[in-house]
Amino acid sequence: MSKYSKEFKLVVIEHYLSGRGGFKTIGDQYGVKYAYVRKWVHAYKVHGQHSLNKTYAHYTSGFKLSVLQHMEKHQLSINQAAAHFNIPAPSTIGQWQRLYNESGITALEPKPKGRPPMSKPCKPFTPTNKPVTQMTPQELMQELEYRRVETDYLKKLEALAQQKYLASKNKSK
Repeated sequence: MSKYSKEFKLVVIEHYLSGRGGFKTIGDQYGVKYAYVRKWVHAYKVHGQHSLNKTYAHYTSGFKLSVLQHMEKHQLSINQAAAHFNIPAPSTIGQWQRLYNESGITALEPKPKGRPPMSKPCKPFTPTNKPVTQMTPQELMQELEYRRVETDYLKKLEALAQQKYLASKNKSK
């Protein structure tokens, strides 16, 4: 929820537009930062009451680039561009500008949200009883790898069994 209601913002804007004070004076009068008053007034002048509606927008990289190009072409500040394009937070444009200057258009692409999906577990290899002449090269490689792992496992198991036997033999002496 917004800190200031739409009705409150409208009252502040209308007070400013009546000509009874500047941004700072009206901000002090209503207990609002003058920067907020300035932002609300500029957005209201361009977009009317629609600018006071809270919107959650997802901007495309093309839109972001067009905002930055429009700013450069018309020599607009970040605040002026935010008012022109009805972007609620001018800092958003500043962030786009920084990303674009550092990494180009690819940095403006939307980033995926949330955790990445889990990878699918691979199925364990089960040796087949096909004759070697009927196996594909990939199947032969899998079979060879499986047999090597199996052999290593059995050697390790036998070494552990022998170590256990020798340890028990040494204890009995």
